[in-house]
Amino acid sequence: MHDVSGKYLIPGLTDMHVHSEAETDDPRHFAGLYVANGVTAVREMWGRPVLHTIREKIESGELLGPRMTIASPLFDGEPGLWSDVPDTPIVTVTSPGQARRAVAEAIDNGADFIKVYSRLAPDAYRAVIAEAHRRDIAVAGHRSDNVPFLDQIESGQRSFEHLFGGLLPATSSDVDRLEAAMAAIRTSPEFHLGSWLKQITEVEWDAVASYDPTAASSVFERLVAADVAYTPTLAVHVAIDRPESIRLDDQRMEYLVPGTPESWGFLREQIYCGGGRSIEESAHHRDLLDRRRATVAAMDEAGVRLLAGTDSVGPGLFPGFSLHVELEQFVAAGLTPMRALQCATLEPARFLGRDDWAGTVQADRVADLVILDADPLVDIRNTQLIHSVVVDGYHVGPDDRAHLLATAQRIAGGDR
Repeated sequence: MHDVSGKYLIPGLTDMHVHSEAETDDPRHFAGLYVANGVTAVREMWGRPVLHTIREKIESGELLGPRMTIASPLFDGEPGLWSDVPDTPIVTVTSPGQARRAVAEAIDNGADFIKVYSRLAPDAYRAVIAEAHRRDIAVAGHRSDNVPFLDQIESGQRSFEHLFGGLLPATSSDVDRLEAAMAAIRTSPEFHLGSWLKQITEVEWDAVASYDPTAASSVFERLVAADVAYTPTLAVHVAIDRPESIRLDDQRMEYLVPGTPESWGFLREQIYCGGGRSIEESAHHRDLLDRRRATVAAMDEAGVRLLAGTDSVGPGLFPGFSLHVELEQFVAAGLTPMRALQCATLEPARFLGRDDWAGTVQADRVADLVILDADPLVDIRNTQLIHSVVVDGYHVGPDDRAHLLATAQRIAGGDR
């Protein structure tokens, strides 16, 4: 028996948007960081064969780690936003025939859902949705630049990720012109994603100037009516909109591989900042982050199902740790601490069809739990004061947590 009198108990946390890249060949690295931070379930948003191997080890008991829901590879148009990056598993879909084959192959390879991306053309996007529905597999991911957002809400896509892209244009009184501007974006072959971010930000800034509360309410009502979830990933928007927040001297860097600072520096400047930002562009981004937070609050008030996700392990993001940052951002946006917690517990369980056995602290539910030293309803930052974690009934006490973190640190440093 473990004495936890005077402690606070919450359900295990779920990060609904992660990229557990295999930067080491030892899965104890990411798995341990998740568990040590109370993250007992993750939704992997970029399917790779190694993730299925890791999940098998977790489910067999060979490896202590979170429950994993795994996407297909990215389905994107031509050129895709990651098509200039070597050895990147993306699926180019430019026709209905390719869409049908890609969905079938993803299912054969064990994907739990199809991940769609930003540059899919209308016919390809609709064909992916139709084939996924025919084969009874969910679709989640980015909104397409080339399809009106209201059409995508009605299409059956189950969740949308991130607040960059088309959400702000859809809340504008000039939505038709702005969505046409999105469809007209042409990316640079040197840095497709970086040039896309630069151009999509210009469209978003136009949308802020023409924000229409009535249009926004209509969009949110449509999301609610269609039971479509939204994963804002405010943590990554803090990094993109305010890149000065990315600290290479952060103590948590010790849990990441040695080349991380150089990688983050490149991504921050060439991808996030599109090769550099003017003073005016930097000011726009700072204001955009405030608008994104306000949008999250408005969606919550409207009843949109919000899911907590981080987009780790991009610049400024740390596996496991950053979910607590996301909870802080939800509260900064205006959600109560209770509601923020629900977005990382109950709402993911509902979305994943687990709410009859997970997502709450109740008898006869799975024992995925986090035991805290202080009350998170008083201060959401108290979710970081973790005493111990329970993963599928296995108790990870303070010494075990310290061991998980120390092991992750050693592995990141090259010591197996």
